[in-house]
Amino acid sequence: MAINVDLELPEEMGALNPLSEYPVHEWSPETSPNVEVRSDPRAYERYWFTAQDTTGDLFVITGFGVYPNLKRVEGYAIVTLRGKQTTVRASRPLTRNRFDMSVGPLSYTVVEPFKQWRLVLSENAYGIGFDLNWFDTKRQAMRPPDLGGYESFGRQEGTVTVGGETFRLEQAAFNGSRDHHWGIRDGVGGPGHALEGGRRPTTAPGGQWVEFKEWSIWGNRVFYNFGDARPGAGMVNKQETRLKFDADKRTVRRIVTRNLLDTGEWKELRWEVLGNQIGALRCGMYGGPDGGTPDRNLFHGMDPGDQPVSGETYDLNDDAVRAKVLGNDDYHCRVTCDGETTYAVFEANSWTYGFAETGVNGYSLMAE
Repeated sequence: MAINVDLELPEEMGALNPLSEYPVHEWSPETSPNVEVRSDPRAYERYWFTAQDTTGDLFVITGFGVYPNLKRVEGYAIVTLRGKQTTVRASRPLTRNRFDMSVGPLSYTVVEPFKQWRLVLSENAYGIGFDLNWFDTKRQAMRPPDLGGYESFGRQEGTVTVGGETFRLEQAAFNGSRDHHWGIRDGVGGPGHALEGGRRPTTAPGGQWVEFKEWSIWGNRVFYNFGDARPGAGMVNKQETRLKFDADKRTVRRIVTRNLLDTGEWKELRWEVLGNQIGALRCGMYGGPDGGTPDRNLFHGMDPGDQPVSGETYDLNDDAVRAKVLGNDDYHCRVTCDGETTYAVFEANSWTYGFAETGVNGYSLMAE
């Protein structure tokens, strides 16, 4: 595989370079100054991609992770079609080739750093697959060294197959978000490695990943288009979040976020969850106080034993099923701000209701 490390990036990309796109950071003292990262079992380097449509029918989440101190590589793909979620997971031992981003039927390829990726889920026993080209649309900016990584937004084209039905993705009708982070992550390796001993966090959960034509919000960061005169990334200095839940106090239905930007401007976003288009991330091994995967209790970085490729389907239209599998969840939403409508992802957790009920960190319950 040819890797063009001499590719010159625009000055607006700052400290990022072509190698920044690859999973090589934990073993580099220059990019991981914290010695603990090079010895802690919770050390990780991970990618996350989404693709969501404008109709509320199809939602794709996929990710790839390297856990250098656990000597594991893994990937997962979640495809939710009209409320029915199918997941494929794969794991293998880590080799010396850190540039190999393939595992089982999953592969992730940098076509051109900070511009284009190719994401593939090939034939498997679980009835889903995809071949997607991802195109970045917002300029990336490196996080501070102690919070290694960067994020972006993009458009997708290609095909997704679910149970014999093939969907053709076009950039005009699909968008998404991606990230690439490294450092130490709570729960990597299993509940025994949880930073807080597996207890529920004491700060408000949740995230908003939403792109508009000229700007976007990724968590607490504001991203701009390539070529924008504003340098780097902006910040959300304060967030107020109101939520409407189902009677189960777990499934989110509507959200209003008010965001104070570092420009002094307030942005109010109104979110509508599209049916049961949810990505239950526990199925992708994002373990926490609710446990790991619902079937085998797998967490990121764990050795899956004699079943390196696994998966399942859950019908999230069923209240009892959602009660079983939800925990850390991405919601496919329609979002409106200043008269502009887009489609985006809001993340909530099984303990979000409790924070909203008690008013933690600007969270509250939405009045009827």
